[in-house]
Amino acid sequence: MKALSLWQPHAAAIALELKTWETRDWPTHYRGPLAIHAAKRAWDDLDAWHGEAASRLLARCGELLAAQFPEIDADHKKRAQKYLRDRVLVFGAVVCIVDLVDCVPTRDLRGRLDPRFEFWGDFSDGETGAGRYAFRLENMRLLDKPVPWLGMQRFFEVELGAELEAPAAIASPGAPMQLDLFGGGF
Repeated sequence: MKALSLWQPHAAAIALELKTWETRDWPTHYRGPLAIHAAKRAWDDLDAWHGEAASRLLARCGELLAAQFPEIDADHKKRAQKYLRDRVLVFGAVVCIVDLVDCVPTRDLRGRLDPRFEFWGDFSDGETGAGRYAFRLENMRLLDKPVPWLGMQRFFEVELGAELEAPAAIASPGAPMQLDLFGGGF
């Protein structure tokens, strides 16, 4: 299966259905399933954007849990939120599968997207002014657990088998905890 590696928190944003467009400085004619891989290394420059991204990811985790478990108590909700983000805020692993359904120049989307989605991409003309491209992502399928894999630039191939057989549950309140990306603030 084709895969695409992204820096965190972008891979998590796709897995939580906050990011429906991935922007690149190259176009593609490929359409079909695409594994979303979280890069092994984190960004070095944590800034105000990352703080806002962390807030949006945490809010989305809460929304998903409230929809799935309307009667969950606060303690279980907190543990379930941590479990959910630990399934998507990982490094060096495939976290979900999406369908790449379109590729359009970012200039065609600029100013037309809901700001909630535009937040997650670079819809400019790029550093050279030559333009960028937006890949439309739909039908997200969260893996039951992240699959460790070495990422690469552009598209690369991954082998996923049993991981695709059953869609993952959103959260399990008693699940183990693994990782904090934003130093405990998220």
